[in-house]
Amino acid sequence: MIFREIKVGELVDFVNTVFYKNANIVPITPQRAISQANNPYAQPNDVALVLALNNKEEIIGFIGILPGKTMLTDERFFWNTCWWIDPEKGKIAAMPLFYSMLKITKSNLIFFDLTPHTASIVAKMGFMTNSITGTKVFLRFNLNQILPKKYAFLAILKPILKFFDSCLNTMFAKKSAKKELNYQVIKCLDASMEVFLSKFKPTMLTPFDNTFFTWVSNYSWLTTQPNEFETAIAKKYYFSYITQSFVVELLKITHQNELIGIFVVTCRDSEMKIPYCFFDDNATEKVLEAIFNYAYNKKITTITTFHPKIKEQLKLKKNTVLFTKQLVKHVGYPKQFETLGITNKLFQDGEGDAVFT
Repeated sequence: MIFREIKVGELVDFVNTVFYKNANIVPITPQRAISQANNPYAQPNDVALVLALNNKEEIIGFIGILPGKTMLTDERFFWNTCWWIDPEKGKIAAMPLFYSMLKITKSNLIFFDLTPHTASIVAKMGFMTNSITGTKVFLRFNLNQILPKKYAFLAILKPILKFFDSCLNTMFAKKSAKKELNYQVIKCLDASMEVFLSKFKPTMLTPFDNTFFTWVSNYSWLTTQPNEFETAIAKKYYFSYITQSFVVELLKITHQNELIGIFVVTCRDSEMKIPYCFFDDNATEKVLEAIFNYAYNKKITTITTFHPKIKEQLKLKKNTVLFTKQLVKHVGYPKQFETLGITNKLFQDGEGDAVFT
């Protein structure tokens, strides 16, 4: 077994190599490579991928690393972005890849949205683990998206399912919220928003500024119009890549001309998430109504959030939403981060690589 490291400065060239194009499995897509190459917190010599190869130089496993920045310390830290093992050929590579990542990052590493199994492994390696509960609410019926994902044979019936969705939404879906709550979709933080954000710095786990937003909004990890090469790559890639639509937008929310909230939202195939949001506790209901306005205007079918205040407020919206689903995600971090105050920080939904998909 051979291990090969791919550095941030090598990613774009790597996805154009003969090795990559002929690989049985690909560990990264061209979009992700370009995005990570533009990471403002990365250095060219940072390791972004570790590949495990067998004696035929086939990829039997890989693990991904994303350099980041934290408000806890000036020391460099990293996110784990992926950990894939070939179920037949790669079992022997699983833990060596993990140990390699720990060595490269000096264990200054945060895990976000772990599976329960991976969370148990991380805990055994000495990391602190925790679970965060979230809520997914359904605003409109979207059987044409849900059912074909569960039952592939139903894909041929999507036109009929869309018709049923349309009928059900005409009868049951709410159309609008309070008009006096306004939001603007803007390209970058203005001076008033930067001042507003300053009071939330004590609870920020990672910095949120124009440098960061420019990166995440311009370098998505998804493609909506795949060419022939990208379509072929998708068949050899085990994570999110091709989708029908995807946008990242920055919302400035005001009430009676007063700034009350800043939200980053992602909309993927009519499903909405809230990667980052900043607002005072006493404005929770108002900012949520503005988010509903945005969702209705965009014909959003679902909203997912793990933010504690938004989540609790959604529980009170039984007459506004059709259905509610409870969610759990697992996180892990070094024990020394507790002494640095990580338990006083808010894990936003977009931490790590979550905002990119």
